[in-house]
Order: sequence, then C-alpha cells, then structure tokens
Amino acid sequence: SDYYSKNKVMTITSSSQSFTSFVNGWLIRHRYFVEQLTCASSFDGTTLEEQQSLVTQFLSHCLQYYQEKSATVSVAGDNVFTFFCPPWFSSYAKLILWVGDFRPSLVFKLTASSVDDLTRHQEDRISSLRSETRRKERDVMRDFALVQQSVADPPVMLAARRVGARGMVDGEESDLEDAMEVLKAGMAAAMNNADQLRCSTVGRVVEILTPSQAIKVLRTIGELHLRLRDMVGLERDHE
Repeated sequence: SDYYSKNKVMTITSSSQSFTSFVNGWLIRHRYFVEQLTCASSFDGTTLEEQQSLVTQFLSHCLQYYQEKSATVSVAGDNVFTFFCPPWFSSYAKLILWVGDFRPSLVFKLTASSVDDLTRHQEDRISSLRSETRRKERDVMRDFALVQQSVADPPVMLAARRVGARGMVDGEESDLEDAMEVLKAGMAAAMNNADQLRCSTVGRVVEILTPSQAIKVLRTIGELHLRLRDMVGLERDHE
C-alpha cells in the first residue's frame, strides 16, 4: 500500500512538472503563431489558402494545450486544485478566471471588437451561438456548484471536524478519503466540461467567419492566451 501510494505521488508530481514544461514550450510556439496571425491580418497579399492553413494550424495548436491539460488533470490527484488557479497564469488572469480559464462567451466580445464587416446572416448565427453558449455556461456552473456543495454535506463536514477534534475512529478516515476522491473527480469533470465548451465555442465561431475574419479574431484570442499564460507574469508581479 505504501509502495503504491509513493509511486502514485511520484507519478502525480512528475506529470504536473511535465505539464509546466509543456506549457513553457507551448507558449513559445504560441508567440510565433500570434506573430503569424498579426502579419496575416495586416498583409493584403495573403492568399485564401494561406489564411485557411494558418487558421487550421492555430486551432490545432490551441486544442493541443487542452488535450495535454485534460490528460494531466486525469492523473493529477490532489494537484487537480492547482488547475483552478494555475501558477503559470499571470495575476491578471486570476482576476478573470472562470473554472480555471477564460469564460467561453468572452469569445463573442473579442469577435465584436476584432471584426467590423460581419454580414447580417453572420450576426444572426453568432447571436444564436452566443445564447446557446451562455446556456451551456450556466450548466457548467451549476454542476461546478454541486461539486463544491458536496464538500459541505453533513457527513463530510462531520468527519472533517472529528479529524481536527480528536482524530478518527475506524472507518472515518476512509469515509473522508472517499469524499475527497469524489470531490477531486467532480472538479476534474467540471474543468474538462468547461475546457470543451471553450474549444467548441472558438471552433464554431470560426466556422461562421471567413478566413480573413477568422485570422483577426484568432489573433485577438491568441493575445488573450498570452496575457493569461504569461511566463514572466509572476516575476513582474514582484517588481
């Protein structure tokens, strides 16, 4: 049992460190993509094929982050709570976090501020998608609240108070451990649902736009990712 526990802790720690390393490499590639998007959005000579290729590559790059994150969260154990206020996020990010990252409906504000030539048909489709996204956001938040509420359920709180007061009698320790496992699994599921909504919202907005419009929106979203995941953000905070 001790051997299993020690190995589980080592796996969790190494996977968390591995993800931090992945994020640093991902950010370097991300800055390159944002530069490419900036050039493409300001250079009229970019062909339709080049624009579409860049859009596809950037969406794949963003999806890679969330896939890697999901794989890490699935074995994160106690570290799952770290993903709700990640140390690799800047202090600015921590002010606007929504279930561990940006709120999906923020994409619609970024679209409105980036693109000024939407057709009436595009506006109608985006408006419909916005309503659907906000409804799904409420579903995610409801599930997230239920997970958090489960911690305050009488059996869990009673067991926790006993730990502090006099230690545990037989069975109480495993009851509390079981409750915490349920909490961690629920938190991980809520985060995965939120991340899926983030990814699908960006993808569905891009489907409504022309490649040149998508380039402008993705550039803005790319810049948001940089502000959220600023590697030097924490150092700047102390300056």
